[in-house]
Amino acid sequence: MVAELGEIGIVLLMFSIGTEIDLHHLSQHFCRPFAIALVQILLSALCMYALGMQLGWPASRIILLSFIISLSSSAIVFQYLQRTGEIKSQLGIITCGVLLMQDMLVVPMVLSLNFISGSNASFFELAKVCIGGMLILLFLRSAVNRRIFNIPMRRELVADHDLQVFIGFCICFGMAWFSFWFGLSPAFGAFAAGIVIGQDKATRWLGKSLIPFRVFFMAFFFLAIGLQLDVGFFAANAGTIVLVAVSVLIINSLINSLLFKLSGNSWRDSIYAGALLSQIGEFSFVLLTLAASLGLVGDYMRQITLAVITSTMLLSSIWLAIIQKLIYKLPAKGLNWPTD
Repeated sequence: MVAELGEIGIVLLMFSIGTEIDLHHLSQHFCRPFAIALVQILLSALCMYALGMQLGWPASRIILLSFIISLSSSAIVFQYLQRTGEIKSQLGIITCGVLLMQDMLVVPMVLSLNFISGSNASFFELAKVCIGGMLILLFLRSAVNRRIFNIPMRRELVADHDLQVFIGFCICFGMAWFSFWFGLSPAFGAFAAGIVIGQDKATRWLGKSLIPFRVFFMAFFFLAIGLQLDVGFFAANAGTIVLVAVSVLIINSLINSLLFKLSGNSWRDSIYAGALLSQIGEFSFVLLTLAASLGLVGDYMRQITLAVITSTMLLSSIWLAIIQKLIYKLPAKGLNWPTD
């Protein structure tokens, strides 16, 4: 029950964040976020392959952990960018685009885990996923081209707070259900709905109206994570867990910083973006839970992976503060090294 309430919090969070995204700007910078997200996953896979070969891991475990460490936390990063007012900056747009691409790539990751476990998805399920993804992309494309119809009763909506909340819930959870039915993430559907709604100035109030509900249900999400964590196991393996968590933060920061720099950003912005995307995200919990149900990981690996994911989330603020102090103490010229 707590886990389901936590999922509602993620859906509301992604919807409200979507209302802050400039879709027209994001559509013009689609290639860079997609390339960064895709190459990041490939580099994460190479790192896990090298480590897995040394430790004798099976291929299924290497693939699973590659997926898990490559997904950053949309909840943490989006909220941070909103709080700092950087969500509409050029760096914020690209970072949000990378997170969006990662969330979209969760779908083929889920299908891959089902495939390597021997539980092959049916043709109907694969067709549903493809059709659902295409429909949502067409939905977003229509918003870019300004073909979405104008919402009626604008004056009544602006004047009636209760009606605002009701309409907001209908749009948010309607698209979440639509996305879930097609085999996609409910949070992805809510995020797409928020992006489209945010393009109309008359509906900007929706995100703010749902903030109290979002905060309430998000608390259940983190509570659900805490309930799955074995405190005794964490205490007994604290050294290993912290070491692995810090290693993940450093590796993810290096990979993302390099990719952002290669995509044309300054070293300062690249290092900052790398720190922002260094933690492991909430969708990794979904993949870990699925892998456990498919028998791809045992209890020990499940617990240590769960503890590492949680630790990276808890340490991400400290890590980001350290990186910020480091890059802003250095002169800007020293960070704009030539690329040739």
